[in-house]
Amino acid sequence: MSPFLPIYLLLLWISNAESQTLSLSPSNYAVNLGEKATFNCHIGAKDDYQVVLLKQIPGNAPQLIVFHHHSFTSPRYGPGISTDRYTATINAAATEYQFIIKKADTADTVHYYCMKWVSSISACHMYVFSQSSKLIVTVDKFPEPALLVFPPYNDDNESKDSSTLTCHISKLEVSLVNVNWLIDGTTVQDGVTTSNPVRESDNTFSMSSYLTLSSKDINKDRLYSCMIKQEGSSAFISKGVKLSQC
Repeated sequence: MSPFLPIYLLLLWISNAESQTLSLSPSNYAVNLGEKATFNCHIGAKDDYQVVLLKQIPGNAPQLIVFHHHSFTSPRYGPGISTDRYTATINAAATEYQFIIKKADTADTVHYYCMKWVSSISACHMYVFSQSSKLIVTVDKFPEPALLVFPPYNDDNESKDSSTLTCHISKLEVSLVNVNWLIDGTTVQDGVTTSNPVRESDNTFSMSSYLTLSSKDINKDRLYSCMIKQEGSSAFISKGVKLSQC
């Protein structure tokens, strides 16, 4: 056998896999609470592989929601998924899959992907994913979350090169949250890190954000504020602290 044949087969397989791209639309999607939400997954060509819809909370593993194939009489569902909430259809050419949330809920405000196996010229297989699609379920008003802003743990800021303020956020209705830090009302970006959301036992989410500043830049008379906005709501919630009042 030619020593170049395995390399040729590998390159052919990679080329074949790369040609099988998935496209999920729309990329950003907003619906009102209780309305239907529809995702379109274009797979390019009819084949023998099932197409899957996944949802993902930031920082968590993707969750299997529903999958379908032109050989099925009806869609099939992931563990614990209600058939009352989701369904799927396929066009006549079996190249376009529609994944439908029948009545959108705030818990559906997450990122979605479609995924399938790719055909292969060897025993090797791989998954192909679409780009993400963000669904935002809009509401008139969320229950107000709880924000707590903590000053640096070490009050003697000059003994350290940097100091970190902490914003703990809880009772969030959705996992997609925009968090900003402000100093005297001006947004700052440098030194900001924010954790992924964590689902609590009451099905709300919590997370933390941190603002780290050089100790020489800390001014105890300035107002350090944490401001959040949950996706699906137009309300901004903020909480601030002056170190001179701590």
